Amino acid sequence: MGQAAKGREGSSSAYYVAIAIELGLKAYLLHRGFSDDWTRVWLRHDLSKALRCVRMLGFEAVPGGIAELAAVLGPLYGCGALRSGIKPSLPLLPEVVDQTICDLLSAVEAAIAIVNGTDQ
Repeated sequence: MGQAAKGREGSSSAYYVAIAIELGLKAYLLHRGFSDDWTRVWLRHDLSKALRCVRMLGFEAVPGGIAELAAVLGPLYGCGALRSGIKPSLPLLPEVVDQTICDLLSAVEAAIAIVNGTDQ
């Protein structure tokens, strides 16, 4: 999230947060057997839909704040507005956003490791 910190006053921070959420959730889906093509066709950049999918598959470690971030950022990310300079008001403080993203990525990593039967 170091790159995101540079854009605290602009839209780039929100853009990087949306990307991190998308990649984290899609990594879990890919691990559970969904193809990249499937996620591209059926989820596209819909963060809320990806979140619903991982929850339906039993991923219970979604940190608080992810649903709120997905709800705010998802529509803007999906239509490309975050890349064009839209500056959304995030529902969490920047430091909390960073920690929430770290927690999401750590939870995905742990879930993937547990399913594989590895002990880290």
